[in-house]
Amino acid sequence: MSRRLIGRLALHALLLTGLILSAHPPRLMAAEPLPELPTPEQQQTYERLIRELRCLVCKNQNLMDSNADLAADLRRKTHEIVTDGKSYGEVVEYMTARFGNFVMYRPPVKASTLALWSLPFIALAVLLAIILHRVRKRYAVRPSQLDEAERKVAEDMLRNQGRDSSS
Repeated sequence: MSRRLIGRLALHALLLTGLILSAHPPRLMAAEPLPELPTPEQQQTYERLIRELRCLVCKNQNLMDSNADLAADLRRKTHEIVTDGKSYGEVVEYMTARFGNFVMYRPPVKASTLALWSLPFIALAVLLAIILHRVRKRYAVRPSQLDEAERKVAEDMLRNQGRDSSS
């Protein structure tokens, strides 16, 4: 391989590594260690909540992974509510009442979120229909146009075939 090709491959590998790391930052970049709660049940509830609640600033990170100030505030508020003895459902109800269903990574399926849940399937169906239409159009059999000489040959063949079958 030439040096130029090796250099290009190395550059592409470096860019791909940077892209992967920027899309999935390591856990070492987490904002702060998790606080301790009085009971193991509360600790589990708190950890589940901060994994399932979305950072409203980052939009593609949960509260646990986000370094945003708002995420830190929401972690503190979640900690406070869980420490007060509220259940998982009560905390989710509080957060969705305040911020809407968008705060949940997996919003509940109901009339107001039906479009959110069905949109990926509708988009996939439309995409498949477009692909199918294009494939059928590309491979469709088109009748060829015959010139006058070819037409006469075809008519003669049909006439001769008719005579052969009648005898």
